[in-house]
Amino acid sequence: MAALRDRDFTTARARARARVTAGDDAAAAEDARARAEGEAEALRARNEAELVHKGTLSVPRRPTWTREMTAEDVDANERRGFLEWRRALAAVEEDERCELTPFEKNLEIWRQLWRVCERSDVVVQVVDARDPLFYRCEDLEEYVKELNPGKSTMLLLNKADLLSRELRRAWAEYFDSRGIKFLFWSAKAAYEEIEAEQIAAKAEQTARDLEDTRRRLELDEGDASDDGDSMEIAEEIRSKVEAARRAAEAHADVLKSMQHDESDAADPAHISSRAELLEILQKRAEEAVQTMGATRVQRQGAQAHRVVVGMVGYPNVGKSSTVNAIVASKKTAVSATPGKTKHFQTLELGDDLLLADCPGLVFPSFSTSKAHLVCNGVIPIDRLTDVFRPIEIIAERIPRDTIEHVYNMKLPLPALHEDQNRNPTARELLRAYCAARGYTVQGNRPDEQRAGRAVLKDYVSGKLLYCIAPEGYEGPLGASRMGEDAMAGYGAGAIVARETADDIGSAGVEADDALASAVLDDMMATLGLSKKKGKERMRAEHKYQKKGKKEKGRVKNKNAGVNTTAGGQGFLTGKRGGMLPAHLQANVRSAIGDD
Repeated sequence: MAALRDRDFTTARARARARVTAGDDAAAAEDARARAEGEAEALRARNEAELVHKGTLSVPRRPTWTREMTAEDVDANERRGFLEWRRALAAVEEDERCELTPFEKNLEIWRQLWRVCERSDVVVQVVDARDPLFYRCEDLEEYVKELNPGKSTMLLLNKADLLSRELRRAWAEYFDSRGIKFLFWSAKAAYEEIEAEQIAAKAEQTARDLEDTRRRLELDEGDASDDGDSMEIAEEIRSKVEAARRAAEAHADVLKSMQHDESDAADPAHISSRAELLEILQKRAEEAVQTMGATRVQRQGAQAHRVVVGMVGYPNVGKSSTVNAIVASKKTAVSATPGKTKHFQTLELGDDLLLADCPGLVFPSFSTSKAHLVCNGVIPIDRLTDVFRPIEIIAERIPRDTIEHVYNMKLPLPALHEDQNRNPTARELLRAYCAARGYTVQGNRPDEQRAGRAVLKDYVSGKLLYCIAPEGYEGPLGASRMGEDAMAGYGAGAIVARETADDIGSAGVEADDALASAVLDDMMATLGLSKKKGKERMRAEHKYQKKGKKEKGRVKNKNAGVNTTAGGQGFLTGKRGGMLPAHLQANVRSAIGDD
């Protein structure tokens, strides 16, 4: 606004006039300063509240019990201790200065966590590598040490293939400096590798069976004396054998290409394979057993000699997928909805290793807002009633070029007085997505709820990639994908747009100066020198006397939704109420607010 100071703006019919003065600038600056002070005050109050209540946010402890106690006494003690824990957290929730995560409130789920921690020699926290500190529960590690100081804990950073090698090294340095054991891992890549192995083995077995059949036919042909039908069948089988072997070789090549991390295992940024993960878990569990010595709880039965590894973590971090990849079969249900696993189970991995899988649960911790929990995948997306707050976070984090590249669409252009490279607003993003995908509701209005859920699911799955880095890190965040350039900081899709000849204005104005280009276009149009297509010729009046074809959902008023004013609305409809194509939507400068 400072650049437009002391200038008059008059409408075409001179009915209204606006003048930007220094007073307007001062008022805007004062509003911005007051808003910044309010945000700083709210942040300071939240930090004070979190510091006061930090000791209250803990994992509920199981009361001490002995084998001489009855089941009723143990149950009563557990319920009494759990109720006291809930009352302490309820007092924290009453403080309006801070907000808690929707922590697990079911005693049965916490009982399963207690049993997993008590039985396990090593407790593994499965966390999302894109934001590992959010999913890590430090108090759980302290609780495991309280059970037995010899027990071991470690972090398993799943979805590590989404991170760049530089970012993985930065996190490795962060955890090493604090003495935290960790491993980088990708359950999806490991499971795809297992499937490729199974397909290759099946193709090789088919080739062997066909080869045996061909040999038997050739022997039969040597004994037969009437015709050569058997020889023809043998030749046909020989061709099938060669095709099966080629398929086996092709799957072997696919398997080799899936080895996404060919670095040395000593590299801190190395992503462990399934075999390496099993070996490390077995080794650390045996070390924990030796450390505990006689203090380890003695077990009875056939599984007494086995070491136990417990898997715990937040919902939707890939814990069930990790278990399936380790076991090499589908033992646990997998779903994009958080909280699919309901009961803890034990799985045998060979003669010496036992895996204890705990249901996913949300630990009590401080959170900025509910919208952040949705973006982190803690709250199910399909149960949302308002998608705008989470979409606002995504629009702030993901650059404009990345969104346009991932979805192959154009976002509405910013208004002339705005930064031409600013991120889109939530409503701009949703309406552009609706226009590109054709999502509408009654009256041809954009279905923003459906579009918001689709974008949120893409963000949680990693299609719209955003990674958190340790403090002080400056470098690429996301890993590059096949056929894409190295990511400049926002992961997959964050590609710098290349300048083309069409991006350069005819008068030598560069495309990145959008404000100058728009002013030049307006001047050329005023002078009648614009090279753009002129106004479409109006049809004769008698042409409109004929009634239009009746169709379902047709808007009766032919001029409904037509908008030819400067600035546009960001989401326009045609003369009969239908949506304009997405490429036309992108040419309209945005005047959309999120109010």
